[in-house]
Amino acid sequence: MNKLYLFAFFIMMFNCSNDEAEKVTIQEPKPEEEIVDEVIVRPLSTPKLTVDGRYLKDPCNNNVLLHGVAITPSPWFNGGAVGEWRWNNYDVDACLAYNKGVINKLTNTDEGWYLNYIRLHIDPYWTNNIGVSTEGEHDISQFNYERFKTAIDNVIVPLIKHAKSRGMYVILRPPGVCPRDLAVGDAYYEYLIKIWDYLSLHSDLKNVDNVMFELANEPITIKGTNGEFGSNTQAHFDALKLFFQPMVNLIRENGSNNIIWVPGSGYQSHYKGYVNNPIEGNNIGYAVHIYPGYWGRDNNNPEIFKANWNENIKPVADMAPIAITEIDWGPEQYAVWGKGGVTGVAGGWGFGVNFKALADESGNVSWNLLAPENLIDKGALNGGIAYDSDPEACAFPVFTWFKEYARAFKICEN
Repeated sequence: MNKLYLFAFFIMMFNCSNDEAEKVTIQEPKPEEEIVDEVIVRPLSTPKLTVDGRYLKDPCNNNVLLHGVAITPSPWFNGGAVGEWRWNNYDVDACLAYNKGVINKLTNTDEGWYLNYIRLHIDPYWTNNIGVSTEGEHDISQFNYERFKTAIDNVIVPLIKHAKSRGMYVILRPPGVCPRDLAVGDAYYEYLIKIWDYLSLHSDLKNVDNVMFELANEPITIKGTNGEFGSNTQAHFDALKLFFQPMVNLIRENGSNNIIWVPGSGYQSHYKGYVNNPIEGNNIGYAVHIYPGYWGRDNNNPEIFKANWNENIKPVADMAPIAITEIDWGPEQYAVWGKGGVTGVAGGWGFGVNFKALADESGNVSWNLLAPENLIDKGALNGGIAYDSDPEACAFPVFTWFKEYARAFKICEN
């Protein structure tokens, strides 16, 4: 979750003028109003999903979309970042209690929450040598394989099983983030090979109905087939293919058919070259990140947003399912990565509502917010909707939208 973010990249939906723009229907609730007025039937089963063309499908042949939040089970990301340290000192029981509590809350339909998946990070807090500093999450010099295996059994698997009991799918990501420069066969490549060899053979992960794999977090640049480091030419996409295809092959050779989500370069903002040289195999999708300032321009502007989406994301969305595994937004006063992004006006100025419009229009885009703090105030288990339910920040509109998605969700009884 370290970011050198340019910000986010999504598209927008309509090219209409401000005069034609339709106002967002999200209204700020009055303090005395009860926000939740309806409970929608929500399935607690997680039938195994497969990739069919550009869609996720359940066993009933329904198209499935996932809507959720990212969870990182470490003290910093469990309240420390907002000054609320909820556990510490490698306390497994306290860690599980808090994160299971988050899962419970965000699937509590009585409170109006309807999330159906989490993006789960195997944080280096659990996998690095204890008491040794590093240069950041990209630094794998202190990775401890035995601690990694213990963390999977004691922290990750219990959270995955709990998520399943609450009707949630899981996209699992490896510890840490990519270093700035990748190259086929480098130390980070070997690190990921070792990680995925272990995970794809683990009996509590391999072919488990609710478990999917995201191969890496935020590649930035890679040494292209032309010998130069970069991120957005065909030579660099060809190198990404050479980097990630062996991991896919290894996972499949290990007998694991879990859905695999493949990242792009540029902090997961560049994808167009995959169309010419896609990752091969079954059950493959692409994992994307979007923030209001991605691609160095303001994606509150609907024309800029749409152009960015059409250039960078739509090419792969036209051939495979997409999971937006990081996104948030909010006015400058809020603690979001997507600072300055606002919900806005459909077809007019604003990031959030135009993101939703384009995701809905595409029809195959699953997505999750960056962290529980994007939904519940300071990530507290008794917290209300974050950012005081300000409709221009992500929490309140997403609370509303996820409920709408749940209403339209087709339940598969198989």
